[in-house]
Order: sequence, then C-alpha cells, then structure tokens
Amino acid sequence: MSEIAIEHGLVWVGPDETYSEGLLYIEDGRVSYAGEYKAEVVRPGVARLDASGCVVLPGLVDCHVHLTTNSDHERILPSDAFRGQKSGPEKLLHGYRNSLRALRSGFTTLRCMGHRGVGEVELRDMVADELIVAPNLLVAPWWITMTNGHGDLFYPPYTPRREWDTADGVDACRQMVRLQARSGADFIKVMASGGMSKGEKPHWPNYSVEELTAIVEEAHDMDLRVAAHALSLEGIRRSIEAGVDSIEHGSFLDEECASEMAQKGIFLVPTLAFNDWCQREGTARGLTEAGVESLREAHDRALESFDIARSAGVKIAMGTDSSGSLCPFGAHYRELELYVEHGMSVNEALASATDVASELLDRPDIGSLRPGSIGDALVVDGTILSDITRLRQGIKAVVRSGRDVTGYLEESAALLTL
Repeated sequence: MSEIAIEHGLVWVGPDETYSEGLLYIEDGRVSYAGEYKAEVVRPGVARLDASGCVVLPGLVDCHVHLTTNSDHERILPSDAFRGQKSGPEKLLHGYRNSLRALRSGFTTLRCMGHRGVGEVELRDMVADELIVAPNLLVAPWWITMTNGHGDLFYPPYTPRREWDTADGVDACRQMVRLQARSGADFIKVMASGGMSKGEKPHWPNYSVEELTAIVEEAHDMDLRVAAHALSLEGIRRSIEAGVDSIEHGSFLDEECASEMAQKGIFLVPTLAFNDWCQREGTARGLTEAGVESLREAHDRALESFDIARSAGVKIAMGTDSSGSLCPFGAHYRELELYVEHGMSVNEALASATDVASELLDRPDIGSLRPGSIGDALVVDGTILSDITRLRQGIKAVVRSGRDVTGYLEESAALLTL
C-alpha cells in the first residue's frame, strides 16, 4: 500500500480552502484526509513527512505538452528533423525522460497532444498500472487535420501520406474520431487554424464549421473532450460555434469571442511559455533570427489575448506547449510565472494548474487534495503563495500516488539535467 502522512505544513486545497497547521493523509494511493492536523487520523506505523514551514500543494497539471519530442539539450534538433529521423522506440524514451523532468518540477499530470505510432497510449497505461514512475498521462493518439492544414504541412510534399494523416469532409472527420477513440484516446485534438510551420500562415482557418461540429459531436457522444489548436480569429470563431471544449493558444482572440467563450464555458489554454522561450532563447535553441522575428507578433498577441480572456471571465487552464528544444520539459513553472507577471494572483495561477485544469480534463481526481483524489502532492517552500518563482527551486518533496518519489528523482538527476 502507498500510504503517507504529510504533517504540519499549510495545506492548500484551493484558493479558498487552506489549513495553516495541516495534515494530508494518503491511503492506498488516494487522498483520505486533507485538513487541520488531527493525530488520530493517521494509523500507527505510517510513513510521515514533516512539512513545517512549507506549503502542501496538489500535484500540478500541464494541459498542453508534446511529450515524445527531443530531450537531448546537448544536441539541438529541429522538430521536423526529429520526427523524420528518430525511430518510434527512441522517441518514446525521449518522452519518458521528458515526463520525469516534468515530475521533478512538480507536474504530476500531463495532457499529451499526440505523436502517432510511438507508444504514448501504452506508456500511459504502464504508468496507470504502476509499472513505472511517471506523471499521469492523458493522451490524444494523434491530431485531426485537413489536407494542407496545420500538421499536414509539418511533412514535406514528397512524404508519403498514411492512414490518419488527414481527414477531409464531414464523414471522414467522424471516422477519424472513431478511429482515435478505438486507439485509446483520452481526448481529441483538432487543428482549427494554421500555425507557424513552413508553408502556412497562422491566420488561415482550418476546417469548416460543419466539419468541426461533426468532430465535436462524435467525440462528445463517446465522452471525449475536444481541444482545438486555434491561433487565427476565424479558426477560434469556427471552433466556438462548433462547441469545442478548449481553445489551445488562442493567439488572436478578440473581445467578442472571449465573451462567447465565457458564456459557453470554453476554456483557454494560453501556452505563453513556448513563445516566451522562443523570444528569449530561440537562436540558442535552433531558431534563426528570422524565425524568432516571425514568432514575435504571435508572442505579443498571445499576451493581449490572455488579458482579453481574463477580463471576459474565460476559464484559463495552464498549458506550456512544452516541446523538444524550444520549450523544455522541467521548466513548466515559467508558464505560471508569466500568468502572474500579466495580472493573475499566485492563487489564481495555481488554480489554473489544479482546479481549473481538473475541470477541463473532466477529472476531479486530478490536481486536487480532496478525499478520493489521486494522491499527488508537492511540498514547497512556504513563500510560494507570495512568490510564484519558488516553484523553480523551492520544491522540497514530490509525492506521486502516495509515494514520496523525491529521492528517486534526485538519483536520476544526471539523466534529467536540463
């Protein structure tokens, strides 16, 4: 049995529920008690962790990562070269190292945006079966994109196309959702606008409202939520009309769309960290000067969209777009720092990676310390609630499903070093 009592810290269950001299008790991998300290709650002989002077947080959630991407920061490799040159097993090992970096930085759940044929679904299942130590994984087996859409244009024209690469028309879109559901999807990712890849423009919409609606209807029929990659305003509009569950990136969001998102309960996953890394360190991470400059408008507009969304009352769920060399795993804290720099309180920022993320994922047992939740928790320096940057160096312990894995992660430090 994975059982632990974390004692004497400030237990942060949520922004409006904290216990200054608290106790978190995890039994058989699940939260049994979170509240004021009560010695009688804990059975004799249970492992105890003293959190005096610290804050006890739920394990954090990153709602947008590309897991099986380059983890070797000594060898910068463009994403297209990595996709084309590395085998499936090699990509999966990169993904596992990325997942451990995320775990060491306090992120115990990752929503993975899909890389076909590399074993992410199988890795998720091995984690769930406790065969390996890693974060909880929620996986889209692949994206859904149209011919000449974002994702399709990742691959040169001479690259042979395979089943699942594209879906065009309402019937093909419905079939693609069914195929991905059968393959073990936790959610569906659809490309609803162009991006920043060679040969495309971010303002291009992808898919008609009818095609997007078919994807949403089919997914919702099978209790799967839909995440829409949407940078362009028209892509965002069509996604909202179709009823997607989240807008990913949302770089060119306006007030009208933000108001409609708030009314319909559609989440925004801003992924500010990706553009932030590119602007600050892009040339050191494989981008040309021209490439950095081409991303500047999207970076600036994403910050504006974040402000617009917050003002409209849109639910914001934390997501970094962690991906290979450009936005490294293990630095997820930067997304939360950016939220605070641009107007959120620390409590709001933490909620975006806990309660709000949990709601987006439709998983009340994740990102929570409420009874019945998966027993994921962090012990962090006590100044975290006034200084979000303490996530960088202030994590004292990581508990995953009731097991203190801090020592394991420290022993793996040579493997995980950024």
